[in-house]
Amino acid sequence: METLKRYLRLLGLIAMLLLAAAGVGLTGAAPIHQKRERFIDTASQTEQVDKKESQEENKLGQE
Repeated sequence: METLKRYLRLLGLIAMLLLAAAGVGLTGAAPIHQKRERFIDTASQTEQVDKKESQEENKLGQE
């Protein structure tokens, strides 16, 4: 009787491991919550591009 209980217990352990592995395989790994994503500013920002002054413009202003 004790050997039967032992085999049933081992069979139950194997069944639980197989069910857990199948669950991870179907749904993927458990999600890891990253709290950092909440604080990242996702709004798009633009910068003003200034016109680069050429040497010709500088010479005209000096005359």
